[in-house]
Amino acid sequence: MMAHQTTPVATQADTSLQRPWKARWSQIAVNAAAVFTLSAAIIHFFVVPEHFQEYLLYGLFFIAAGIAQAGLALALVIVPSRRLYIAGLAGSLGMVALWMISRTVGLPFGPNGAWRPEMVGMPDIIASLLELVAALFFLRLIVRRSQQRAFPPGRVVLATVPLVLLATLLTYLGADAGSHDMPVAFNAAPAVAGHPSTSVTQLTEAADAHGPIKTFTLAAQAARIGGHEAWTYNGTVPGPELRVTQGDRVRVTLVNHLPVSTTIHWHGIRVPNADDGVAGITQNAVAPGASYTYSFVAEDAGTYWYHSHQDTMNQIDQGLYGTLIVEPSGGHVPEAHDYTVLLHTTPGGSSIAVNGSTTGLHLAARPGEEVRLRLINAVPPSMNGGPEAPVLLGAPYRVVALDGHDLNQPQMLGPERLPLGIGQRADVVFTMPASGAVRLVDTELQGQPSPIERFFTPPLPLKDVVTIGDGPVAATNDLSHLPIFDLTHYGVPTTDPVATAQFAATYPVVLATTPGFHDGRIELVHTINGQASPNVPPITVREGQVVRLHIVNETGEYHPMHLHGHIFSVLARNGQPIVGSPIHLDSILVGPHSTWDVAFLADNPGIWMFHCHVLLHASFGMSMTVNYVGITTPFEMGSRSGNVPE
Repeated sequence: MMAHQTTPVATQADTSLQRPWKARWSQIAVNAAAVFTLSAAIIHFFVVPEHFQEYLLYGLFFIAAGIAQAGLALALVIVPSRRLYIAGLAGSLGMVALWMISRTVGLPFGPNGAWRPEMVGMPDIIASLLELVAALFFLRLIVRRSQQRAFPPGRVVLATVPLVLLATLLTYLGADAGSHDMPVAFNAAPAVAGHPSTSVTQLTEAADAHGPIKTFTLAAQAARIGGHEAWTYNGTVPGPELRVTQGDRVRVTLVNHLPVSTTIHWHGIRVPNADDGVAGITQNAVAPGASYTYSFVAEDAGTYWYHSHQDTMNQIDQGLYGTLIVEPSGGHVPEAHDYTVLLHTTPGGSSIAVNGSTTGLHLAARPGEEVRLRLINAVPPSMNGGPEAPVLLGAPYRVVALDGHDLNQPQMLGPERLPLGIGQRADVVFTMPASGAVRLVDTELQGQPSPIERFFTPPLPLKDVVTIGDGPVAATNDLSHLPIFDLTHYGVPTTDPVATAQFAATYPVVLATTPGFHDGRIELVHTINGQASPNVPPITVREGQVVRLHIVNETGEYHPMHLHGHIFSVLARNGQPIVGSPIHLDSILVGPHSTWDVAFLADNPGIWMFHCHVLLHASFGMSMTVNYVGITTPFEMGSRSGNVPE
């Protein structure tokens, strides 16, 4: 008798074996949605303190959002359900939508008023990315419902681990970026209750200062130049030259017609601290539609310039700069011709220009006449900080002043490349030859950029920028072989009271770079003594002290280190004392892997910026202050005030 053969009935467990992936995927999706939602919650909890500083409602919102997201993640693990998936999808997409609105058109309320877009930061980008990924898993769970079925748990674990690792990495990056975000408010020298102090607002020019008054108005306004939108002073790039006489009282009114706030800093001029023009330290940035008057006595003859010191990297690049020439009190300089030559980039940064011209500049001079060229470098360099290095061809010349300060008995030079970091100046004097013209050709020195840096910021091409006189000009051969001007062995020694004084203190200034976060962005962070601004401890001085700085450049870049309100006496380079004329600078060009020793007399009380004038480097953190004991500031930098000096 044959046994009766029956067909097995498919049970629920059997079906799970036939369709194992769908069941496993459902559990993996739940786990992933929970992990990414919890990661966003962690970042939101991490930024709660700074949002409370910024605005009470923001702090409360992020606490509530973090609690809701953490609770949702826990519920998903314990009691997953379709209702939770729908709530998670709505909540995640709502958070992303709110973030996009707040960063584009703004919210109807906020610390700076209604409908003001907030800055985009790395923490909020990462949190929104986590929420968007979680939303995708929630949507998948809603669209493809699956019953709970039996399956090997090891496979779920193996599939979930990579998602957990990814979420953990993003959480770490978001939290780390948040810990290095732009501060809501940072005060470089706050007043301390019970301690007497003087505010920088009191450090103004004496009301009884005598001398002729020179009055100027500079209107910061947008203009179309060379097919590009530019920000200008009085409609031109560069702005108008301000030419005054030593001892004049200078009054400049800034009228802001731009859509953003701005300031004016008087680069190299020793002004009272209240008139230094640094947003967040010596003043609040001048708001759109407002005006501000600067007043100071032009005590030092020489070649200087002025520029914005609010969001400096962008505003100088947009065109907010001009020249300031202080002629000696005894009258004009002795040369027959006194020309200012400002090297800069065109709006849009595509090429080198001089005094606003992209086709070169022709200056009049006859044979036998003496000519002074006041060279000013306002060219934002490529990433490696390579300075401009103009070369004068066709006549021997003397470098008679650096950064506005005369050199002692300068010798005649042949053609040499003259390194000028951004912000530095040099006055050269020569006699026109009996025949032919003299040329100024611009070149650039190179640091040691990485291939990536060189790809994204290639040097601008060699260019004739100035022709002086008429007739044939000297041929341009390969200029890279020419010697580089060495200020440490030039001119004749004479007494320098600062260089020979007893130093009250010596401070190391170590310049370095490290990949990381700064102002909430992934950057090649530029540090001073291991910290990035605004967290670099200040150099603290007392009035009357002579202070020595030992500057060490551990990078392959050039760093023109600029100190506001004071003059450096150069002591040594790479441990070798200078042997020529005393050198007085407001910016010292620190080359790759080199050291400089400088000193300054603390004779101008205030809170003063000391920073790399490669604007990108300063914005990446290479900035600090020199603080006088007993001086405080009521101003703050950061997102709350909108003051961003770099």
